[in-house]
Amino acid sequence: MKLKDFLSERFPEVSKNLLPSRAKLLGEAALLRLRPELEDLKSELGEAVLEFYQPRAKAVYLVYGIEGIERKPILELLAGKPVKEIVHREYGCVFKLDLTKLMFCLGNSFERLRVAGLTGEGEVVVDMFAGIGQFTIPITVLGEPAKVYAVEINPEAYRYLVENIELNNVEKKVQPILGDCRKVVEERLQRIADRVIMGYFGGTIEALPAALKAIKPEGGIIHFHDLARRGREEDFVEEVLDKARNLGYEVRLIAWRRVKSYSKTRNHIVIDFLAIRS
Repeated sequence: MKLKDFLSERFPEVSKNLLPSRAKLLGEAALLRLRPELEDLKSELGEAVLEFYQPRAKAVYLVYGIEGIERKPILELLAGKPVKEIVHREYGCVFKLDLTKLMFCLGNSFERLRVAGLTGEGEVVVDMFAGIGQFTIPITVLGEPAKVYAVEINPEAYRYLVENIELNNVEKKVQPILGDCRKVVEERLQRIADRVIMGYFGGTIEALPAALKAIKPEGGIIHFHDLARRGREEDFVEEVLDKARNLGYEVRLIAWRRVKSYSKTRNHIVIDFLAIRS
């Protein structure tokens, strides 16, 4: 039985279209998003969702969103006992984190695998928004880069980044760096990268000048993530490419793809493009 059907039986007075179709399971926690119309029923729904996912889930958290440049999650425990530090396994990679303080988006799992598969042997990679290692770890475990520089501004995320590097036995290839990626590139990482990962959205374009400075003189590939208005994605892609051109780079679009729906009006997309200093 699917979660929506299970909840529909428990709450026949609620339109089935309003009920969540699933929760995201992260370790022993079920992460749930609810329509605003269901706010008054959130506690009862949380208990029902916990019942549905037991014994795997020990807690149900309502996800309201994220806040700040450090992208801290806004969560509310709806049912069960608090679950904080969890271990998530994906494609042979291990990720440890405190889910009450840090985001880990399960909807990006294919994108993490895709970029790992694109990374060539011997490449130097700069991961500008490394988080706990969402891209850095798969790239290093599944690919054969020479070096990955993983930059993270949030001290809490950085702590788990360092631990996840050790858990996945990639210390020899990954250099974690705590700091603002724009400053770090300017001071330490100019003209070294074959590939730059910009796995962040909500102002990614502000870091584009730094990403371009990170690529090698002969050029490199940038994976640029951000939110685009649904139906206007191609306009946004051209806006990003024009920004790079205006900064003095020749660019060639490789591809862009929709990663996932973010809201009723916006999609999370990634733009892959080659950039060479003019």
